[in-house]
Amino acid sequence: MLITLVKQKKWILITLVVIVLLGGAFVFMHNHSIHKRQAAVHIPTTSSSQSDKPGQKSTSKTSNSSPQSAPTSDKSTVQTGESSLITPSGTFVSNHRPSLSGSDLLKQEKSVCNSTPGATCYILFMKDGVAKQLDPQVIDNTGSTYWTWDVNQAGFTPGSWKITAVASLNGQTLSRDDGLALEVQP
Repeated sequence: MLITLVKQKKWILITLVVIVLLGGAFVFMHNHSIHKRQAAVHIPTTSSSQSDKPGQKSTSKTSNSSPQSAPTSDKSTVQTGESSLITPSGTFVSNHRPSLSGSDLLKQEKSVCNSTPGATCYILFMKDGVAKQLDPQVIDNTGSTYWTWDVNQAGFTPGSWKITAVASLNGQTLSRDDGLALEVQP
């Protein structure tokens, strides 16, 4: 009888230990997944939306606007009250294979987003749950906005970064993924 009671207590103790370990694993995984969904880190730019246009002077601009998320849509335009939102297009990065250790020319990027004039556009980069983002800018009256930025200053790590441009106008949002990833070289 005493042996049976000891065996029962042993199984109860083992069961409690397993429950505590599983609970701890669940809490760890939950906290880890929250950290993977961090807000996008803003990429510092060295020029504003007008600086790369022919005949325009370069101006410095860094914005601290709030992070954005990347909604998606299958539509190429969205009808709004005054104008249709056009799905973003353009040269989202000028060099899809920048180098962190090469010359400054291999680290500098120029990005262009084309969409409806007056819409806001930003470009989002994702890798392993890390998000980096060019600050949102308003599309000018020619239908474009521009950024110039540095891969090192932005804190990119080597590897493949998914590129998505996101345009918004009057509460509507459209996005387009770049067909190529940003392949950051060491």
